[in-house]
Amino acid sequence: MKKILAAGIAFTCLSLSAIAQDAATAKLEKVEAVVATDIQIPEGKKLSRVFIVGDSTASPFNDPYYIPRFGFGTKVQDYLNSKKAAVVNLAVSGRSSKNFITDSGSGKNYELLKSNIRKGDYLLIAFGHNDEKLEEERYTNPNGGKDEAGSFKNSLYENYVKLAQNAGAIPVLVTPIVRLNKDGKYEGNSVHVTKGSSEFPGGDYPQSIRDLGSEIKVTVVDQTANTKALYEKIGDEAKKFHAQTGMKEGSIDTTHLNAYGASVIAKILVEDLAKKDKNFKKLVGKITEPKYDLDSLKNADYVEPGYGAPQAKSVNFETTDPWWGAAFGSIGGSTKAGNSDLNEIEENANGVVMHSGMKDGSKDCGKIANSEDGILFYFQKLPVDKDFTLTADAKILNIKSNNQVSFGLMARDNVIIDESLGGLNSNYAAAGAVKIANVDAWSAGFARIDTVLQENPHSVESVPAKGTSVALSITKKGNEFTVQYGKEAPVTYTINLNEYDKENMYVGTYTSRNAYVEFTNISLELK
Repeated sequence: MKKILAAGIAFTCLSLSAIAQDAATAKLEKVEAVVATDIQIPEGKKLSRVFIVGDSTASPFNDPYYIPRFGFGTKVQDYLNSKKAAVVNLAVSGRSSKNFITDSGSGKNYELLKSNIRKGDYLLIAFGHNDEKLEEERYTNPNGGKDEAGSFKNSLYENYVKLAQNAGAIPVLVTPIVRLNKDGKYEGNSVHVTKGSSEFPGGDYPQSIRDLGSEIKVTVVDQTANTKALYEKIGDEAKKFHAQTGMKEGSIDTTHLNAYGASVIAKILVEDLAKKDKNFKKLVGKITEPKYDLDSLKNADYVEPGYGAPQAKSVNFETTDPWWGAAFGSIGGSTKAGNSDLNEIEENANGVVMHSGMKDGSKDCGKIANSEDGILFYFQKLPVDKDFTLTADAKILNIKSNNQVSFGLMARDNVIIDESLGGLNSNYAAAGAVKIANVDAWSAGFARIDTVLQENPHSVESVPAKGTSVALSITKKGNEFTVQYGKEAPVTYTINLNEYDKENMYVGTYTSRNAYVEFTNISLELK
């Protein structure tokens, strides 16, 4: 990657002292997909195989979280008679009923399903969480009928129900589990009833599944209703079911289960299905009540990521001092930081051009999500007590409409050089755009404080689009960070940026997931 001196950038030079960074963070790499090469298909002729297709709420993980994620599909076997039934969990994180088939990784799982499912098997179809995502790759419409291309019903029926029926197997439709709601209000998005957008209409995804089951006479296990009733009954105790990215309680993952939660949800599923299907009931083994043990849920190898300052500059990004570059956090694998197709920083006479994901939008890298972040960052290291104003103009060269896409200016607590780390959610303030697939409700300016994402809804600016430009600024005064996105009103966040790195903070431009942006007129003024 050829780089050019950034002559158009105004900055105050600061020495970049080498302070040791916790090397253990390099080991925290999230692995979300388990594809066909990892999966064994039992062959016993008298054995009923219970195939599971679905998303991260059902899938296996190899997880670095403080309390790791477990999909309920990993625990179903615990409640079945192993002499009569064997679970084949094909679920993959991040997939909808649509891109489970089209994605190159999970597509292998789908082919494995097609070539192996047979008479007497069961197929548990557990989608919904990602079908509601407002993006072309994953979205399906909850409102259309089973014969209407592009609808959720059509995707479930044509790709999964008919596949099972044609093989003589028994399809079972499973509605999505609720998302944990901190206020105990299980409605709207928490129960998968979405507002959508003009391009991607919202609706009631669980009801779509219920209606399909009634129409085609296929059994439905209503896990939305089951988990809603349970979560409402036990209240705050429902947090015990969920994964946790870090040691702080605020880092609870409201979507994903832990091992205990997966066992509880799998038990509910098996018991519900056994009541509705007498043949499945014959496959059920001895059922015992899952026991909650916090110590057993914790990841013994967990290391809180990002203590101290980075020791050396990235070997993947050539930058002019005092600017550094890094790709880190939830970027999907350690090799992606050095892949210039997915992460690139190129200085020029006017500023810097950056892109996360492919320039043409065909592949993603990184995310700004509710529970974790993964970014490409062009930055300077500043003393944590130094006040400043950072300004820049951002021209969007290409951008994908996706709620985890983001770009802008950022001041943050820590940087980890070119490491793929699940669960990174340290403090920062950002003059940037996020949740942009929500065309009418995206955010212009946001912060992460004690692991929680705090957003400033837009009111003036149009949603970011290819070819548009916007002026950005962050001003620090003490612990107050005032961010401004274009003509939006400034918003101020009070943030502590010395939790991970006691001496330094990191200030610069960033992109995430699928944003291709040129930043010009960059000015960093120290006060």
